[in-house]
Amino acid sequence: MLKLFYRGFSSSARAFDRHVVYLTLFSKNQCGLCDNFKNSMRTLLAKEEFVDRLHYRIVDIDEPRNKEWWDNYCFDVPVLHIEDANSESLYKVFHRFNDKDVSNKIKLLL
Repeated sequence: MLKLFYRGFSSSARAFDRHVVYLTLFSKNQCGLCDNFKNSMRTLLAKEEFVDRLHYRIVDIDEPRNKEWWDNYCFDVPVLHIEDANSESLYKVFHRFNDKDVSNKIKLLL
């Protein structure tokens, strides 16, 4: 009986599995555009259609452990990576946050 329950639960869990998109914001200190981008991201992440479907993190490129990102983006921040690990799709948004554009890119991956 327990085995049947487990099997049923496992099937149900897969049926409700929702695709997740990973968002990485590359930012640095003393960056007004970065602060604006972070505020816009808070609003976007609060949208009901995206709740629990997005994994968001901020990478401070000023930190020594993030030297690779400093070398890539020191003059380009803020930069947002929107990626789907399953398909290896990656979109990059540079400098200015456009809510509609970012939302559309996320929806393409969901």
